[in-house]
Amino acid sequence: MAFDLHPQLRNDCHEIGRLNGCHILLHRNSNLPWYILVPETDAGELHELTPEKRQNLDALMDSIACFLKTHHQCHRTNVAAIGNRVPQLHLHVVGRWEGDACWPDVVWGNLPPAAERDQPSIDALRTQLMQFLEKTDS
Repeated sequence: MAFDLHPQLRNDCHEIGRLNGCHILLHRNSNLPWYILVPETDAGELHELTPEKRQNLDALMDSIACFLKTHHQCHRTNVAAIGNRVPQLHLHVVGRWEGDACWPDVVWGNLPPAAERDQPSIDALRTQLMQFLEKTDS
């Protein structure tokens, strides 16, 4: 299966890495630590994933949530698979804390504009996240 990332996801995010058949993206808006997981699949909904792909996605989601808590010191993690605007199956994992740019509302449609992340900070996050995932995967 040839895999192509949906153009809207490509436009909104930085590609951070790939693990267990899942692409890891970082939202361009720097207000919040917002990761997006895109499994390599033709399935459009979570319940349509094979058990193995669902297990891999769930494990990666849990690891990203732990990274949000430890690295970004987030108090809450918001997880959603909405897909109303982007039909390609993807899972949002967003770090939240009281007083953040959208608190207490949801981020969708409420996130104010912010400066894009610069390349050195993207590279640093990529390295830190991939090292964290390697430790939790072993």
